[in-house]
Amino acid sequence: MSDSKQRISVINALRAFAALAVAWGHFVAGQGKYLGMSGKYGYLGVDIFFVISGFVIPWSLYRSRYVLRDYGRFLLKRNVRLYPPYVASIAITILATNFVLVPLFHIPHMTVTARDLLLHSVYLNDLAGVRWINVVYWTLAIELQWYLLVGLVLPMLAGGRLARFVMTAAMILAYFSISWDRLVFHYLPVFLIGVFVFQYRAEIIDMREMLGLMAVMILATHRVSGWLVPAVAIPTGLLIAFSRFQSRAMDRVGDVSYSLYLLHLPIGVSVIGLLSHWLPYSSFYIGVLDVIGVAASMWAAWMMYRIVEKPSQELSSAIRFARREPQPSPQTAIAAAGD
Repeated sequence: MSDSKQRISVINALRAFAALAVAWGHFVAGQGKYLGMSGKYGYLGVDIFFVISGFVIPWSLYRSRYVLRDYGRFLLKRNVRLYPPYVASIAITILATNFVLVPLFHIPHMTVTARDLLLHSVYLNDLAGVRWINVVYWTLAIELQWYLLVGLVLPMLAGGRLARFVMTAAMILAYFSISWDRLVFHYLPVFLIGVFVFQYRAEIIDMREMLGLMAVMILATHRVSGWLVPAVAIPTGLLIAFSRFQSRAMDRVGDVSYSLYLLHLPIGVSVIGLLSHWLPYSSFYIGVLDVIGVAASMWAAWMMYRIVEKPSQELSSAIRFARREPQPSPQTAIAAAGD
């Protein structure tokens, strides 16, 4: 396949679609039968993000010739990349709630204690039974748990057949044994779909093995999560594996999808709420206001991307793993052996 240096453009399109689906689902919830139905399954965008993470993290580490002694730097890189936008969104959520949503909808003020902020800083709200400031943050905790796990098990997931089988079986066993949906184990089959695509694109497994493993994940997930999750996760994995789709517009939205995911509730709900309060007969065209809410959220996401997220990406990229001599490719090794 030899695409180790190729940017997989469909991933950004999938990120864009997932972020927009989640945002739209939140905006239209409870807004009438037909409008509400249009976003009924928007929450499945989260599973798209999990499949993408299941692919992108192992793929990136494998290309970087990651080894276990790089684990600390790997976690540092991820936190430097993701933490500043997260912290900025916490501040924006508190301000938008107390200065826009509270007076608009006459809801209680959001009071945030030092303990609340401490728990947010280490993504432990669910374990401590403390509500998130922004309801989407629980997925960031799951992603962090995935990083902690995959950094430890990648050598086996990218190793020989026996090592891959043992680790995959152990992860599926953990999925069936630990059912709480605020731990990463509940979502392991979804992440593993991305992992199998990584193994295929890295030429660790062939296409038939990848498809067979995906079929096993369908059987594993439907007993706990039903058919909807694999109905979204499998096509997502197949698109990453085979699609060459490119779209400049979706690529741009994909670039800011993380910021959009973080900001769509404080910004979008504030804009929709203000417009519905100011404009007469707004209930007759609330769907238009929802679209404006999406546009406002995208603008805010673009601003945060430029000011916060992109510098964080660049700082993360500057953190390197320990230098190692390049490993010869299998083709190079075979050619050398024949000389």
